[in-house]
Amino acid sequence: MNISRKLGMILLAATLVLGLNVSDLNAAEVPAEVQDIVKRGTLRVGVKSDVPGFGIQALSGEYEGMEIDLSRKIAEAMGLSPDKVTFTAVTAKTRGQLLDSGDIDMVIATFTITPDRKNTWNFSTPYYTDAVSLLVKKNSGIKNYSDLTDKLIGVAEGATSKDALKASAAANGVTLDDNANFRTFPDYPSIKAALDAGQINAFCVDGSILTGYLDGATEILSTIRFSPQDYGVATKLSNKGLATFVEGLITTWLADGTIDKLIADNGVTPSFKK
Repeated sequence: MNISRKLGMILLAATLVLGLNVSDLNAAEVPAEVQDIVKRGTLRVGVKSDVPGFGIQALSGEYEGMEIDLSRKIAEAMGLSPDKVTFTAVTAKTRGQLLDSGDIDMVIATFTITPDRKNTWNFSTPYYTDAVSLLVKKNSGIKNYSDLTDKLIGVAEGATSKDALKASAAANGVTLDDNANFRTFPDYPSIKAALDAGQINAFCVDGSILTGYLDGATEILSTIRFSPQDYGVATKLSNKGLATFVEGLITTWLADGTIDKLIADNGVTPSFKK
């Protein structure tokens, strides 16, 4: 890294700590990818549209949730108005594709950080940590891993939930089969509809996501909770400058309580590690 770039990164870090935005810096001190976003006039973010508390799209078309608020704060830090964010609904299958194609600038969509994924995309320090669990009907009879051997479990396409559950079950002496025990669905509402209709016996995903689908007939199992899931802001692997900028924001906002406030304001369960 040359001296001028080092100086730019130092100035950028100082700006984030002081709570300023990039408009307070000279253009040469701001990563090129951030400058491009500011020149365009809008930040493009892939978010969830079906996860209450994190990212949900209302009938009006408006988005809300803690990840929506986080996106708007990042736009503000770039010097944009918080309403200058273009949201694109993504799924576990499409989020990476849209990043790689350049259709969106970043993904803030309950995107779990894994070693393999870090080889494909940039991830920030985790802004939230959850754990995987199961949503079941109260009369399901499911209490422990052994109760799952003859049950059907719904998971989202492209998600890590299935592999995590198989590994945790195996660690508890229970073998689950891809074909016999799992059904894959395109999105979370489809899984909940299948659970309600009796087509599956359990809905498996991160516990905070399950909270948004809890009703009087269902419960989230406290006896099956495993595999902590770290959520990070993802950017295209080649966009190192943007990743550095986002990392500075996330670490600053974790330290000063900003992210805790976003979590509380949106009724999200506190981060699993706390």
